[in-house]
Amino acid sequence: MELKELVDLITIRAYVVNSSSNPTVDRGTVKELNGILLLLDKKIIDILKDVEFKEYIGYSDVRSVIETAARLTNIKSGLKKS
Repeated sequence: MELKELVDLITIRAYVVNSSSNPTVDRGTVKELNGILLLLDKKIIDILKDVEFKEYIGYSDVRSVIETAARLTNIKSGLKKS
């Protein structure tokens, strides 16, 4: 996994969203851009869920980070009992 690929996809996604909101873009192109947006989201999510990315961000510690955040913000309802 290259972080640059993920950043590039996110940048492209932002462009597609902006372009699909542009009133000067014809409906056919907007329809195509909406499909591209779905594919970009799928690709980005696949990268984020990949083992290599999870290792990169230290996902194995996610439970303790959630618990710490809950303690700091006093949000008890978001914690599941284990």
